[in-house]
Amino acid sequence: MLRRSSWLILVLTAAYPLAGQTAVNSCAKLNPKLTFADATDGMNVTYHVPDTHGISAAWIEVWDRPKRLFRTAVPVKTDGQIPWNPDYPYPTTPEMLSLAIYDAELPEFCIDNPCSGPSFGSNVSSVVVGNTTSESTGNAELEGPPIRLQEGGDVTDVIATGRDLPPDMKVILVEKDDTTENYRWIFREYLNIEVIDLRHIKVTVPFGYLVRPGVYGLVGQDASFEMDANALSKLTPQQELYVASKDSPVISSVEPSSVRSDAAKRDDVEVTLRGRGFTKESLAVFGTASKVQMGLGGGDADFVSSQEIHAKIPYYLLTVGPFASNEPIRGWVTDDNTLKISEPVEIQVLPAPAQKVAPRAAAINSVSPFPIPLMDAHSPKYQIVEIEGENFRPDDRVEAVLDPDHPGEYSPLKTEFISEVKLRAWLPREFWRKHQLSYRLLLKTAAGVCATEVFDEVN
Repeated sequence: MLRRSSWLILVLTAAYPLAGQTAVNSCAKLNPKLTFADATDGMNVTYHVPDTHGISAAWIEVWDRPKRLFRTAVPVKTDGQIPWNPDYPYPTTPEMLSLAIYDAELPEFCIDNPCSGPSFGSNVSSVVVGNTTSESTGNAELEGPPIRLQEGGDVTDVIATGRDLPPDMKVILVEKDDTTENYRWIFREYLNIEVIDLRHIKVTVPFGYLVRPGVYGLVGQDASFEMDANALSKLTPQQELYVASKDSPVISSVEPSSVRSDAAKRDDVEVTLRGRGFTKESLAVFGTASKVQMGLGGGDADFVSSQEIHAKIPYYLLTVGPFASNEPIRGWVTDDNTLKISEPVEIQVLPAPAQKVAPRAAAINSVSPFPIPLMDAHSPKYQIVEIEGENFRPDDRVEAVLDPDHPGEYSPLKTEFISEVKLRAWLPREFWRKHQLSYRLLLKTAAGVCATEVFDEVN
């Protein structure tokens, strides 16, 4: 069974007359009937013509306007039935549309040995840009590095990062309770937010949470998704937020301030951190925006004085496969008390001679129009879509994801490179439009051709 039965609307119209003829009569005089019902491999179309006198030919057609999917001659008789067994599943209105970027320069590294090196080209930054159902897509999610606020500070607005962040989304604040051996996260409240784009959101943390140090978490959620008390009690953070103690250490400088990508060569790189508030328990944390140690668990550090410690940057942060890292390294100082966390310091990574910097992955920040309106048979053949983001290159291509259940099925769109922050794409009407099948009985008489048509209101 390909589909279920549907409601019918019967329309009686005069079809286009044959050449040299005029349709002066109407099907209403002939009073034909047309119905359809599910069959094993398609549809059974049944027709009834009370009086066949004067009818010289008849046809059945199936339409998904503006396309005719099927046409066949049928016997001229009072009652008849034909099967329509399409070679492919007939079109249905899509539930969701996503866009992604095919980044031709992005390396992909094999995991098997031996490995000859990276291959290139990958689909990245998939975002939902259209939804025809009333149900939530469930894709709103935060996924950025930890955010730091200061105990007693006056800054309460933070920028969280994520994906598929809709304008009406919610953000939940949870607090880490480690008073027991197995810590848990406690729901606190929904926060005031302002969505900036599909990947960034401004979140306001109430001043009350800054009066003492604490470890919190942010959880993004689609607005239409409701959670009961039991679900709220089981939340875990998508992006961590630290209210750092006012007694946290302070980093004033790092030496060296930049390192070459081949400085390590499988050995960690030693750096000197200077500032104040360091102790014998101080730990050093190193990471990047995409490779940060969640929870800010630290590595060893050699204590020199309260103003100086020595630490080592893990060698794997300097490279991406055969390329130099495209992100600065971030360093923090903390200790076994995770509420004492310094502001981060950045260490630049310089490529070795004859080495290229790893290309940054393209990212979609916003799409216009948004959401992309569902088209129909009368819409233009293409919807022009303006895409703004980061790290676009001339050979990037916008791709449509037509089936949310099979996100690997991408369809390339005509794409124009405007700049490294803007692309233009042409979305075909057939990719994102309302489909409505209709079944048509055409009757040829001496006066012309008339048609009876029923529309599938479910498809």
